[in-house]
Amino acid sequence: MIDLYSVFTANGQKIHVMLEECGLAYRAHAVNLYGGAHKTAEFRMLNPFARVPVLVDHGAGVTVAETSAILEYLADKTGRFMPQGAGGRAEAQQWLSFVAANVGPLFRGLFKFGAAMPDNNPAAVKFFMTEAEAAFAVIDGHLEDRAWLAGGEYSVADIAFYPVAATSAKQLPQGVAPYTNLRRWMDVVAARPAVVRGMAVLAPA
Repeated sequence: MIDLYSVFTANGQKIHVMLEECGLAYRAHAVNLYGGAHKTAEFRMLNPFARVPVLVDHGAGVTVAETSAILEYLADKTGRFMPQGAGGRAEAQQWLSFVAANVGPLFRGLFKFGAAMPDNNPAAVKFFMTEAEAAFAVIDGHLEDRAWLAGGEYSVADIAFYPVAATSAKQLPQGVAPYTNLRRWMDVVAARPAVVRGMAVLAPA
């Protein structure tokens, strides 16, 4: 059995979708970030970074933190959603890293300076918004002549980016409207039954 400690955000949804796609049995536990549940000594034993998601695979005796690491762990565990050839695998890891290191932090910055702080910072909001739109344009261009982000097949790269496009992009003035190729790709991903189930995990009642 797998225990997943997570939240209803894009990062959590990436793992929810991956678990559903892999068909693995798991229990999802909502972590009360506003209540500081992730900062307790008990939780830090699972993840010293005090962040979610965290996956505990009891059968394998493995605990994994950090979204991209969890995605790769599940891909390796099941032999699914990671291209097998060296080139395809490298490409999937490249886009997985791009989403984790570039796209995700841009939306965290946009939320922090545009909504979370008592006095928002227009200059910071403009910076993060412009950079996020540029990142989406890069992905939109990449998808112009291909169905998937990497390796010619649906992979962890697509699973990692879809929740960002579906939820975080709502912070942009036009959302995903300007990105034709991206919207086409989103429609295909959104129609997958496992994606529908995964995106609903831990949804507020």
